[in-house]
Amino acid sequence: MSQELKALLRSVLKEELQPVHERLERVEQTQQELQRGQKALEKSVAQIQQDVTELQVGQRALENTVAQIQQDVAQLQAGQQALQQDVAQLQAGQQALQQDVAQLQAGQHKLENDMGEMKQSLGNMEQTQEKILEELRISKNNQALVLNDLTSIKKSMDVTVAYLQRRSDVMFDKMIEHEKEILNLKTRLPN
Repeated sequence: MSQELKALLRSVLKEELQPVHERLERVEQTQQELQRGQKALEKSVAQIQQDVTELQVGQRALENTVAQIQQDVAQLQAGQQALQQDVAQLQAGQQALQQDVAQLQAGQHKLENDMGEMKQSLGNMEQTQEKILEELRISKNNQALVLNDLTSIKKSMDVTVAYLQRRSDVMFDKMIEHEKEILNLKTRLPN
């Protein structure tokens, strides 16, 4: 009788715990998938950070180039002033000097145009950098949401396991009482 009771108890426990085991397996699979997704996300974040670093290096190089161009423009403007003074002092070479001045003005205009294009490129790079930073903020927020979901799932599992443990304890207590009643009945029955 005791063996049958044990077998029955095992069968009942197996049936009761089977959904918990299945749910635990699904949670573990989900957690593994989330961990794989998190690793991929971290890899993407690292790549984005590397891209941001490269963009910052490029931005500094462009800023240095713009500074050099501005310095060149200042030098050209100083040269233009010197040439204009020479034109005023040397009227014999006035025509040749005026041609030089015209060429310098064309070069200055070209440099100013180039500088304007570079400033526009810098603006585009800053916009790209802002977009990348926004994507990083979104990725961080998504990661926090995933961690919150995992925490909620763990809490739910803890509650379910505690409930099943209490239910199992109650069943064991009832079975023990039942066995005691059977023993009492056996002792009262005549042999």
